Amino acid sequence: MARTTRLTTSVIHTMLLVILLFSLQGGLSLITALYSTGDAQAINDSGSLRMRSYQLLFLANSEGRNLEQKLEEFETILYSPALARSEAWYMPEDTGYHYRQVQERWKLMRAYAQEGNSRRYVREVRGFVDEIDAFVDSLEKFSAFKLQILVVSQILGMATMGALTLYALFYVRRQFVQPLERLERGAEAIAARKFSFEPLPSRYQELNTLNQTLASTASDLDTLYQQLESKVVSQDIALRQAHERLTFLYDAARTLSGTGMETGVLQRLMQDLRQHLDADGVCLQLHGERPLCLGTNQGTPATAAMTKGSEPLGEVRLYPAEKADHDLLNNFALLLGRAVQQHRDALLQERLGLMEERAVIARELHDSLGQLLAYMKIQLTLLNRATQAGQPEGIEEARQALKQSVDSAYRQLRELLTTFRLKVEAPDLPSALECILTELEERSDASLTLDYRLPPLTLSATQQVHLLQLLREAVVNAIKHANANEIRLCCASEGDKLVMSVEDDGVGMTAPDNPENHFGLNIMQERARQMGGTLRVDSSPLGGVRVQVSITNPMEDSHG
Repeated sequence: MARTTRLTTSVIHTMLLVILLFSLQGGLSLITALYSTGDAQAINDSGSLRMRSYQLLFLANSEGRNLEQKLEEFETILYSPALARSEAWYMPEDTGYHYRQVQERWKLMRAYAQEGNSRRYVREVRGFVDEIDAFVDSLEKFSAFKLQILVVSQILGMATMGALTLYALFYVRRQFVQPLERLERGAEAIAARKFSFEPLPSRYQELNTLNQTLASTASDLDTLYQQLESKVVSQDIALRQAHERLTFLYDAARTLSGTGMETGVLQRLMQDLRQHLDADGVCLQLHGERPLCLGTNQGTPATAAMTKGSEPLGEVRLYPAEKADHDLLNNFALLLGRAVQQHRDALLQERLGLMEERAVIARELHDSLGQLLAYMKIQLTLLNRATQAGQPEGIEEARQALKQSVDSAYRQLRELLTTFRLKVEAPDLPSALECILTELEERSDASLTLDYRLPPLTLSATQQVHLLQLLREAVVNAIKHANANEIRLCCASEGDKLVMSVEDDGVGMTAPDNPENHFGLNIMQERARQMGGTLRVDSSPLGGVRVQVSITNPMEDSHG
């Protein structure tokens, strides 16, 4: 197994190496610069010695008073630190030698100058100046040598750094960039749900850890996705089955609600159930009725009971039991049970409504035509007696009474037929009331107005039918008997009650407790009772009669 190295350790070592190289180059440059300090001054001072040598020649010839001062200045320059370091250990031997030679020759030249021996000084000054030139030349050569060392060190440093940079780029690309690029491609492949990632081995522990972690993650994700795919497939199958069950049940419920409990509809639904479950046969058994079966009914069936609360209504049997979906079968039986019960309730309600309407018709016929027929029977008896007694006046009186009774009976029969044939074609109660007033307005010269201020959807359909018949009867009575100029139909909500009234400005009531058309009042009272309300007849604020019916607001009851 290849030995791995920590990436941080390699980075630290590389940084230390770079720092070391920079330090070596900087140290060499610094040392060269330090030892080059004063070279210019030394060359300048040594060069000035030549000029001063000739100057001393002039002073020696002229015996000037400034000779000693110039000699001191010469020696100050000659023995200055800038020139004295020519004998240092790092200086070339040639430079030290020439410096010592200048010093030795200076001693002679000083003596010549002080003695005023100008001829001797003139003969020796040329050699002395040549020695100074040799010294200056050695200083210049050594200074140029140090500059060359500095330039060469800079060139070598730059070349080393360039080579190191190129190597670092190549090394980084091979050891870092390429593995990281492979890791990136692996991550992109994982994001694209391709989990076949094979890591490259690296000499660095951190990159190996990343490779192994990414490879392990890819493997785990591959396993997880396979498991999820299998679960999704199973869930998809379950959802499809549930969708098919719900669709079947929805279609069955829609069919039952739209067509009712006809035999053909039940057979079609049972056939659909049989095909949906791929069953051999299916039976519908209602208590007290013959079973309705389709297909082959052999073996042990799966059963689902149809109930109304705790009361059994029948059962659905599916053959064979192994092919049964019990949830679907139970829900199907539940739908059929509710449809059967709703069908029976609708039949019962229809019978009760028919019986109630017949009772209303019977009461109205008894209160109207029945009383007139009884009165006519009495008049017929009186007619027979007058005929047998030969009383012409009695015969005529009885005949007139019979004629009036027949006319009244015929009129009341037409009113009853009009009331029983009332059609409600308008979509809502206000429109139906408008239609009634428009129809009755043709029979009267009075102004018929409607003031409707009831909340929407407050009365049931049965209540609306009874209310329309009651209000129509009240308006008809006002047209016939009130001799009114204005008839107003008002519907409003007062507190927790709904109040509907018919008011007129006619002749009013002479005997409110015993109105002339007492049977019509009885009919209206019976309709108000069937609506769950009360009827009151009193004086109208307009001056005539007011017929008012009050019903407790159903919306208030539901909120209470």
